[in-house]
Amino acid sequence: MRAPILIALLCLAGIAQAQEPATPPPEATAPERSQALSRDIQYQQTLKRETPISEQRQLEFAGESRLGLFLPAARPEPLGGILLIAGAGEHANWPELIGPARISLSDAGWHTLAISLPEAPREPVVDVPPEPVESAAPSEEATPEIVPADAMLAASDQVDAAPEPPPEGRYSERVTALIRAGLQVLEGEGAHQVHLIARNESAYWALLTASTGAADQPPATLMLYQTRQPASAPEPTLDSLLETNTRPLLDMLNLEVTPDRLMAGEHLRIARRKGQQTYQQLNLAPLERSAFAADMLDKHLRTWLTSHYQPPPPPVAAP
Repeated sequence: MRAPILIALLCLAGIAQAQEPATPPPEATAPERSQALSRDIQYQQTLKRETPISEQRQLEFAGESRLGLFLPAARPEPLGGILLIAGAGEHANWPELIGPARISLSDAGWHTLAISLPEAPREPVVDVPPEPVESAAPSEEATPEIVPADAMLAASDQVDAAPEPPPEGRYSERVTALIRAGLQVLEGEGAHQVHLIARNESAYWALLTASTGAADQPPATLMLYQTRQPASAPEPTLDSLLETNTRPLLDMLNLEVTPDRLMAGEHLRIARRKGQQTYQQLNLAPLERSAFAADMLDKHLRTWLTSHYQPPPPPVAAP
């Protein structure tokens, strides 16, 4: 008799255990996410680690600090200064145009300072609000909610507060302040005439900065390599900046590429319509087909700089 009873008890215990709710496992602790460094910050850290201290310059602008790579002219008195601005997503020693030019133009007698621009703001993500849930109609006897006076005042202050400027507006101010800081660094190093070389989207920001500066302030000339309008800055347009530009400009475009060819035609029409005698185009297509593309481009840059060279004013005689 004991065996059947024991078997029955074991079966009942198993059934009872199966009916009990399973004990929830302890809540797993979410691992701490280490925010990955942006590519721009990684570039800055690598350049600071691998560049000699004597070539590093910290540019202070708009409450920020950014690294620039400086090389002195290979002559007692510099012919001037060259500010080189890398394109979007590039660093200050970028192997296309920026890095080679900062060295070759320094060897040719100009102070050079190469910089990159901070990352542009990303497009905001639009959150779709959830559909409203229908709630039961309030009863007539429901007690109305009483809003404290302090909360009403706080809400009023939020309504009256001035809205913050859009991210693209703040970015434009940061970029123009950084470019002006770079021009000032070169002047502080003794460059009496400062020119500007920029590529891709940075060429747009260089032109914008030059258009908002006084005519007697640097840059003396602009050398823009395949200028592109940034998606984060629809206004002012590139064409409108070219219409108001009064500085000598070397517009470097590949006329075998459709966007560049269309852009070159429009830019040339603007220059002719505005009577801009100091506007000049350089077709990059023959250069890019050559095995000596970098050397040929460097020669064109030196020719442009030499043709626009102005000697420093004579020192003022002491009374």
